[in-house]
Amino acid sequence: MDDHVKGLLITAGGVLAITPDALLIKMSGMSAPSLFFWRGMLVALMMSVPFIFIWRGEFIARCMAIGRPGIAVAFCYAISTACFVAANTMTVAANVLVIVATAPLFSSIFSSWMLKERTRPRTWLASLIALGGVALVGADEISREAGLGELLALGCSIFVSLSFVIIRKAKTVSMIPGTALGAFIMGLAGCFWFDVPAGETEWFAVLISGLFFIPLAYLGLTVGPRYISAPEVGLFLLLETVIGPIWVWLVIDETPSQIGLIGGAIILLALLSNTVLGLRERPA
Repeated sequence: MDDHVKGLLITAGGVLAITPDALLIKMSGMSAPSLFFWRGMLVALMMSVPFIFIWRGEFIARCMAIGRPGIAVAFCYAISTACFVAANTMTVAANVLVIVATAPLFSSIFSSWMLKERTRPRTWLASLIALGGVALVGADEISREAGLGELLALGCSIFVSLSFVIIRKAKTVSMIPGTALGAFIMGLAGCFWFDVPAGETEWFAVLISGLFFIPLAYLGLTVGPRYISAPEVGLFLLLETVIGPIWVWLVIDETPSQIGLIGGAIILLALLSNTVLGLRERPA
């Protein structure tokens, strides 16, 4: 399989796994420090234990191989995830999703600066069109009173974009141990203030997120940038803006607005067009 196609499929899988995230955060009903602890420790466990058996005697060597780039990725993942979780506990999800949707633009800027990779005009255009769709998705719910939650969402966008570029720069090295370290760092940040989930629904939201969805998302978003450009990875993140409200609709019967559906269609069209054009530019 062509590396570019492989990167597209892996990244798409990772993003699809993270789409229920905002819903699960709200279903847990927990404070940000508690979510830091439970998510961090559970994800660190799931990103470490399986690879002890997969890599066997090479496990320690692969962990040591991440070097400074891997430590940078760890802190980027820890900060971006913590910002996303905290932002969703402080402001409406629409605000967070609209701000995090600036990731493709930050990825393009960081790629040009750190990798000297020229972002293709089609990717810039697709990012701008998709941002218009994002604005429509949140048009009915966006609060004009920006505060700490919105600043944290911006921090999430910046640091997750930076992590994609670092992974791309060090693409010969597996950064999976770096993401596990990042999850552990986030868990440590909440270990002194965490609470226990209140009931069965809350336990379900915490466990299904930390043991399944987030590890899969980390895996996809760590491996994918090794094969495709950081701006393309950032574009795929916009799928969360489209699919996230659908999860909310299915679980708590909150029907998406008509203008939101139009915005979602615009995002999907921009993403699909950029992907198809990218594949057509590559040799058969």
